Amino acid sequence: MIERIRELLRAREWQPFTIRRVGGDSIDVRTREHVWVSPSGRLVFERAAGQVEVVGPDQMDQITGVELKSTTFGEIASQTG
Repeated sequence: MIERIRELLRAREWQPFTIRRVGGDSIDVRTREHVWVSPSGRLVFERAAGQVEVVGPDQMDQITGVELKSTTFGEIASQTG
């Protein structure tokens, strides 16, 4: 799963995605700056402004999937304007 997240972060054309977790919790990744994968496999993401969470390699079994989000033209325009 961590390799899939790395692939999405390195993609030439950015596409937002959601990381699904056990229990229905999810992490919306709107930009590359909102999540980072360390060389050791830790997933670091910004939950909210000033609130960071780290998921260690031993906790990766809590991640159940990664889902690409469709982005509307209006959402793109609001992010660039």
